Amino acid sequence: MLKYVFRALLGILFLFSASAKLIGIDSFELYLFSFGWFPLGISYLLARLVIAAEYTLGILLIANFWPRLAFWGSLAMLCGFTIFLTVLAISGNRDNCNCFGELVNLNPVQSIWKNVGMIVLLLLGAGIRPFSIKHKWLWFSLAAIVPLATVLIVSPPDNWRYGSYGVDNMFNEPAFREAVEEGILPHSVVEGSHVVCFYSLRCNFCKMSARKLMPLRERGDFSQAPIIAIFGRGEDTDTAPFIAETGFRSDETHFIEPSDFLRITNGSMPLILVIEDSEIVAKYNYRNLH
Repeated sequence: MLKYVFRALLGILFLFSASAKLIGIDSFELYLFSFGWFPLGISYLLARLVIAAEYTLGILLIANFWPRLAFWGSLAMLCGFTIFLTVLAISGNRDNCNCFGELVNLNPVQSIWKNVGMIVLLLLGAGIRPFSIKHKWLWFSLAAIVPLATVLIVSPPDNWRYGSYGVDNMFNEPAFREAVEEGILPHSVVEGSHVVCFYSLRCNFCKMSARKLMPLRERGDFSQAPIIAIFGRGEDTDTAPFIAETGFRSDETHFIEPSDFLRITNGSMPLILVIEDSEIVAKYNYRNLH
């Protein structure tokens, strides 16, 4: 009975870890993408596969109808993550590793100790007898398929639905042109080729957009035109924290009044425009940025 308690506690931790990642799926996707190992679309899918795997292991540990499979699967995942985290720790990385999403901020060293504790729970629950249950393969299939299907339905990858993220309703082009004519926006935004980013310093999706934009440009997957950043002038005009958190780099930075910012963006942000010879050739928000 005590062995089952240890095993069930580990299963609950896996379920909590998966749920935390799913709640903060955008941050987890960007975290995987930031290493530069996978294209953006693969990062979207890999994030969901990791979450589904954790759900499956949590279910198998708690249901206890196939303890040996649950043991080796859990040990493989925990050891794999621990090796990865050790490499990050040695390299000096101290960012949130997203092991518990954004609900619990853990750096690689802290997460390594968390994994050690989970491995101890796994070992303490080893050797348990399976619960008697018929059609184990059927239940295993359900435990593997249902979590993955649920994750994909609850949070389908953005690249599966780029076309559904309309940007036209969040961009007031007449107001944009008028702002240029009146000098509210610098005339440089419509001269030559530029990427114009309308960001708020406090908007989380603006920050994630900046975090996504930089790797895309570094890989040559996005326009290499100079970046002009347009921020709404609020209580704070210090861009240093925004830059430190996102790695965002711009060639020009301008602030405009909140009323003008909201009129141009229709109150939606972030808004990213790719402009060539005064023509707007592409419009993006966070979701369809690729």
